[in-house]
Amino acid sequence: MEPRERKGPRLFVDGLSSRGTHSPSSLIPLSQADSHYIRDVLRLKVGDPLEIGTKETGDIYQCEITSIDTDVTAKVIKALPKASHASPSTLLCALCKGQKNDQICDWATELGCERIIFFQSDRSVVRLRNADECSHKAARLSKIATAAAQQSRQERPPEILVTQSLSAALAELNKSNYQLKAWCSLHSDLPSLHSEGAKLSLDQRACVAIGPEGDLTDEEQATLNKDGFISVSLGPNVLRSELATATALITLRNSR
Repeated sequence: MEPRERKGPRLFVDGLSSRGTHSPSSLIPLSQADSHYIRDVLRLKVGDPLEIGTKETGDIYQCEITSIDTDVTAKVIKALPKASHASPSTLLCALCKGQKNDQICDWATELGCERIIFFQSDRSVVRLRNADECSHKAARLSKIATAAAQQSRQERPPEILVTQSLSAALAELNKSNYQLKAWCSLHSDLPSLHSEGAKLSLDQRACVAIGPEGDLTDEEQATLNKDGFISVSLGPNVLRSELATATALITLRNSR
């Protein structure tokens, strides 16, 4: 029996695609921050395997650490085959209070979301005063998503956006085409998300929207319906936002 290939941890490197192609035996120098993570947090050594990925293209390289004294350098062994993009999904989620947004971002990433758009709902406790605060929050959540993508060995981290309103979120959302757009209602007598997701093929894109605790306002629901969303049910129980998010994404993935 051949020995199992040693994969090592996965690390996403900013700007890797701009450095050109990476053929076998080429060297990839890591930044000071990434070197600290590899050397002092993961405590890897020379000769240890490491997967290095690019956030921009989803390219993943099987590497081996060749130097660790100061900044870490890794040698490319081979490019790994790209995973299939089955069941691509986007999450449209109202901002929640406290660390719930962190949990939502982490779970949605691990469940394979390719895009997560947070918006300030009329009933959101979190209030963002300007675009700078949106960008700051998006940058923080992107770090959480990157860590979750590395841990769960995603092909790349999801795109993270934070907007001050539902209309602004929909403007970003509609830069892509979706074969299903559904918002999860508290009414259990609606068609289920599972039944609507079952109508899609594996490669068709879907977006699922989750409101805040207290639910979306009537005006927000009307805005979603006008934008082409259908209202669906996750079942008879009222779920907290973070659990509703995970339930919806799992339901959507398992329905196809």
